[in-house]
Amino acid sequence: MKKLIIQKGNVQRVNPAAPPPRTDTGGQMKNIRTTAPAARSTMKDDFSSLKEAPAAIQRIRLNAQHELEMARKMRADAQRYQQETATKSRSEAQQLILRTRLATQRDVEELIRQASEEIQKLLADIRMIRITAQEELAAQNKFTDAARLCSMSLAIKGNYKKPERKKKKQLAAAK
Repeated sequence: MKKLIIQKGNVQRVNPAAPPPRTDTGGQMKNIRTTAPAARSTMKDDFSSLKEAPAAIQRIRLNAQHELEMARKMRADAQRYQQETATKSRSEAQQLILRTRLATQRDVEELIRQASEEIQKLLADIRMIRITAQEELAAQNKFTDAARLCSMSLAIKGNYKKPERKKKKQLAAAK
């Protein structure tokens, strides 16, 4: 049975499952046998490929380890980036919240100041209205007192004149 040698890269591999070449001669199958020197060279190739196999395996192993280290490094970088991004996001969110609180406090203080000013204006208007009302009441009291004095003086004058009128009326009625 002849072994086929398949070369892939620098490593030679032997495929023992390859069927031997056959030729069809009148219904009979005939095996072509290899000669002894060809078999020896195949064995030497097999032996040399077996010697190279550990080196090839070592190269593959080193490549795999290198790839694994690169993957670990990439993963570590990704985790570090994720942590940095999360920290930065939290920081920015806290700063935004702080700025919003400060802006809200300023707005509230401004609204309180405006409301206070408006209340002070209303209180000043109310004081003016109260003072005006007190002055008006004082004026009304003076007019009332003056009217009372006038009516009292008229009443006093009228009391003196009323008895005379009654006498005149009584005299006129008697006549």
